[in-house]
Amino acid sequence: MRLLLLISRLDCLDELDALICNAFRRRGWEVIFGEINAIAADDYRCFTRGLLLPGSGEPCHPGPAALGNRETYFLDECQLVWVMSPPQDYAARDIWQMLWLASKRTAFVNSIEGMMFLDTKHALGYVLPKENRVFAYTSNDFSFLWERYRQASDQWWVAKPANAGCGQNVFLLPPNGPNVRTTLQCLTGNAVVQSLLYNGEVGAFKPEYTILQKFILEVANGEKRVVVVCGEAVAWYGREGNPDDHRSNIAQGGTPKSVELHSGEVKLAESIGLKLMEHGINFVGIDMAYPYIVELNIGYPNGLYNEMLTSGVDRSDRVAELIIASFENHCSLLR
Repeated sequence: MRLLLLISRLDCLDELDALICNAFRRRGWEVIFGEINAIAADDYRCFTRGLLLPGSGEPCHPGPAALGNRETYFLDECQLVWVMSPPQDYAARDIWQMLWLASKRTAFVNSIEGMMFLDTKHALGYVLPKENRVFAYTSNDFSFLWERYRQASDQWWVAKPANAGCGQNVFLLPPNGPNVRTTLQCLTGNAVVQSLLYNGEVGAFKPEYTILQKFILEVANGEKRVVVVCGEAVAWYGREGNPDDHRSNIAQGGTPKSVELHSGEVKLAESIGLKLMEHGINFVGIDMAYPYIVELNIGYPNGLYNEMLTSGVDRSDRVAELIIASFENHCSLLR
């Protein structure tokens, strides 16, 4: 059996890339590391550059390059494909289109439709029950968001892009804050100023979507990342925020810590996992500040490695077990 892991860089493996590769190889699978941004087609058959690791041998480690000769591999010659990171923006549209077509012939761990349309903050309103999502406004119109803030300017708010990760451009807006207007203008692209500078030309109009979300005190107590695989909560850890920052993202200086999940948290995470499975998503990282879900991480769903650091337990074998069982069940239903 052959698994293709589509990753961003062959010369520097991510923590999740290495863990998943090793877990599948321990089960006798061949694993190919393929470049997500090198997807191409030969007479409409999708292929990529990559390297093949046999079903046995030295394990991979995060950081160093995967060793082996780079060759061409066709997606339809693999039994399973896993998109581990999304493509670069410059090529994303073409790559998503080709991968969607390839997914009609080959099984994918996470569906292309799910990665395209559910790996976004916009999707929280669809996936989550009302009691588990934080009230928010979404717009690319500065005046709309500014007016909504002013109507409740005695409250704390959070403003952030709808499609960014790792805590990028996430701002905490205090009550009656002196820089709130400027922040919202900046996040929505400074459309009015750009129009003035370029004399109203259409090319100058580049508004950007922003989410204005109520700040919840539960976040101050720390978020938890829960990795859900095929509807089962497999791994989790807490995030202790940087004392100089309101964000607890690891990329922003947050620190992983060992935590427990109570029954309500497990039930909520697994119910979301089952909902996502209806759309072909079998592996997701859920950011939780119970009873609220802050974000769904499908494109960059790491969490296994940090959980291993905090607990000392590698959960990747359970992940592989669940994914393989789901894949085999899917194949049996098709026969």
